[in-house]
Amino acid sequence: MSNKNMSLVILAGGLGSRYKGQKQIDPVGPNEECLMEFGLYDAINNGVNHVVFVINDQLLEETKTLLRKPLEEKGIKVDFALQAMENEVPEKYADLVPQRLKPWGTAHAVLMTREFINQPFIVMNADDFYGANTYELAHSLVKEGKIDEKNYGMVSFQLEKTLSDNGTVSRGVCEVDGEKLTKVTEVLKIIKKENGEIVNEADQDIDIKLEPKSKVSMNFWILDHTIFDNLEKSFHEFLSTIENKEKQEFFIPLYIDNEIQKGNLNVWVKQSSEDWFGMTYPEDRQIVVDALQEKTKNGKYNAPLWSNK
Repeated sequence: MSNKNMSLVILAGGLGSRYKGQKQIDPVGPNEECLMEFGLYDAINNGVNHVVFVINDQLLEETKTLLRKPLEEKGIKVDFALQAMENEVPEKYADLVPQRLKPWGTAHAVLMTREFINQPFIVMNADDFYGANTYELAHSLVKEGKIDEKNYGMVSFQLEKTLSDNGTVSRGVCEVDGEKLTKVTEVLKIIKKENGEIVNEADQDIDIKLEPKSKVSMNFWILDHTIFDNLEKSFHEFLSTIENKEKQEFFIPLYIDNEIQKGNLNVWVKQSSEDWFGMTYPEDRQIVVDALQEKTKNGKYNAPLWSNK
């Protein structure tokens, strides 16, 4: 029998270098809510009964209390997992740790949650807005029993709806056959030119056409709790072959794609009907503030968000 509930892992441990600060807790909602609170609201209305925040050591205790309070009041279990640079790094690779200028990446962040997860779980970025339909689609996969050791899920977005007017963005560009993901390629510096053309400005040896309607991963994955042993093994392989020791990262799309190409994994793809928005650059903030104001005004969210209306 499939479990109808899900856990939610929120990746809130990035250093926010492009945004210049702790954007995860920036009060952007009409009543001082941070962006991830809107995701939490949508998640707990769609089958999530447990939340794990992956954090860095800069997150203050009062912020933890602020995040925990509305969730626990609604009976949601809350955990915090610290993504520290030395965690899960074997002794033989310990010399890499002092060289790092940034964390090990999103797949390493997921690995930090191992002790807390025992059911299917969503992974999402703290600085992205995904919208209610995205969580509904994730929940439908779990309710239908489609998430297990060999079957994961992903909710995709249209590339043109995920670009920033304020600089380049990194996206996992997906190749999909029917409802199945066949390949995901991390494209690192995507930007829309003034003539409307979407291009990759990164020095990458990849042959991929970027179309407005291309399906992209916004790091919204539905994974199974059996992932962790293999994820650990893959992280150790990553450490053994790392080239850029200061900055190269172990991304979830990279891990997923490797497992698909090995024939170990099937990934269901659902296309969200939502308009994504997020905070990559400081200039993105006003777009987010305006969008949340509009959605609240239209009755999609309570004002204040956690009021029992």
